Amino acid sequence: MGADFLQALRLIVSGDAEVWQITLVSLQVSVVALIVAAVVGVPLAYLLSRTRGLLARIASTVVHTATALPTVVIGLTFYFLLSASGPLGWMHLLYTRAAMTLGQFVLAVPIVTAVAMVSLARLPRDFHETARTLHLSRLATMRLSFLEVRPALVSAVLLAFARVFTELGAAVILGGNIRGETRTLTTVIALEYDRGDAPRAIALGVVLVIVALGVNTLAQRMSPLRS
Repeated sequence: MGADFLQALRLIVSGDAEVWQITLVSLQVSVVALIVAAVVGVPLAYLLSRTRGLLARIASTVVHTATALPTVVIGLTFYFLLSASGPLGWMHLLYTRAAMTLGQFVLAVPIVTAVAMVSLARLPRDFHETARTLHLSRLATMRLSFLEVRPALVSAVLLAFARVFTELGAAVILGGNIRGETRTLTTVIALEYDRGDAPRAIALGVVLVIVALGVNTLAQRMSPLRS
């Protein structure tokens, strides 16, 4: 085991082309999914935070429940939608990075929305009254709200990134684990472990853990709940 670990470190330090190519694919898919999730999730969180009554409770339940969606369920759902016999088969997205990005977007957007919604709902009650007194437009008020809870929004995005970057189910089902195209850190770790290539699996695992820990640490530092 010690020899495997040392060989894994050599693969990382030496800049093994395949290790870093797989890492770049993982980052590309996750970052694009996250950007789209933030563009959709943050404004949605603002609208939901301004909703009251039964509709607000239903929306909150749905969003928070969606944060726990199993990745394999998302993968299978989009597999059937994007397969040749599915309703979206004409788009020919299955086994592409676009399909993987779509799956990770669905994973990320509830997390971004849920965290942002809770933070926006905690703004002082007189915040919006003050904005109306100053005759701010709805768009200006929304922008000001985002500035007020900026640490929470950053934390939401980072937490969502950690979730999608380390997921396996949707990536392997929608991407197909095609060499040079759709292999990610998690899918290749599983593949190399099954093949008995322990050093490469360990090397990729180390990279995955470093990125995930770094993002989670940054998220903790940005959290509005941090004392």
